Amino acid sequence: MLIIGERRIVLKPDAVVQHRLGWLGQRLTIEQPGEASFTHRYRLPWASQLAPLWEATYDRWSAEADDPGLVLTELLGGIDGWRQASADN
Repeated sequence: MLIIGERRIVLKPDAVVQHRLGWLGQRLTIEQPGEASFTHRYRLPWASQLAPLWEATYDRWSAEADDPGLVLTELLGGIDGWRQASADN
């Protein structure tokens, strides 16, 4: 069971977990067959959001240090923008 704030969701083995990056915030989405999608939107502090612009070597490890949602996505076996981009190449 995953608990985020007041919301709870039971993860099934066929759940698809996705982390999406955005300029105004991040989203963690869980899709399961036969159920409504679970989406949690959150924002990082401004310094963390702007880090890729001023850090020349900003990479996945830097992003994981700034965004706990990336670590959660990995623990749940999901995909994110970093992992998806490297898989596409």
